[in-house]
Amino acid sequence: MTIALVLAGCGAAVGWWWAQPDGRLPETPAPAQRQTDNSLVLERRPDPAARPRQQIPPGAKVERIAQATVQPDTPTPPAGQPCPPITVDLSLIRDQDGAHRVLASSPDGQVVGGIDVPVEPAQAPEPPRRWAAGLSWSPVTRTSGIWLERDVRIPLLDVQARVGVDVRQAAGVQASAQGVDGLIRVGIAF
Repeated sequence: MTIALVLAGCGAAVGWWWAQPDGRLPETPAPAQRQTDNSLVLERRPDPAARPRQQIPPGAKVERIAQATVQPDTPTPPAGQPCPPITVDLSLIRDQDGAHRVLASSPDGQVVGGIDVPVEPAQAPEPPRRWAAGLSWSPVTRTSGIWLERDVRIPLLDVQARVGVDVRQAAGVQASAQGVDGLIRVGIAF
């Protein structure tokens, strides 16, 4: 009976873990929209295989890639011919320190200036907390102990795991000559 309850509990925990969202919001396609001030909400076209046109600084992560085509209002002198459209490629990146930067380039010329105005402060990435330690207490045997755990990644299975050890007072038939008992734990982190 106990084994069945343990297996049912493990199955429920694995099912719950498997069904958890990964925290990312899905980006769906959306059409371009012209606004009343003549600005353009750019078309959103998700593409996980998209690559930026600019060189990415070492350690930076690309978050978004955008491209705008601009038709200059001023005609080209002296003939008064309209200027050809100009394409501007933009990439939003996140530096190693968590700050955002915008990269700009153009296949039609050289970008000679621009400005990136942060409106919201960047959030520094929270350092991962891989270790945990604590005290334990058994109300049944009235024994105490200490435990230590570490989160590790198992690359072969592409799974986050948690390994740990418990050292506690031994009670009853498990008591050794030293009066301590130990456990080794391995589990999936979720």
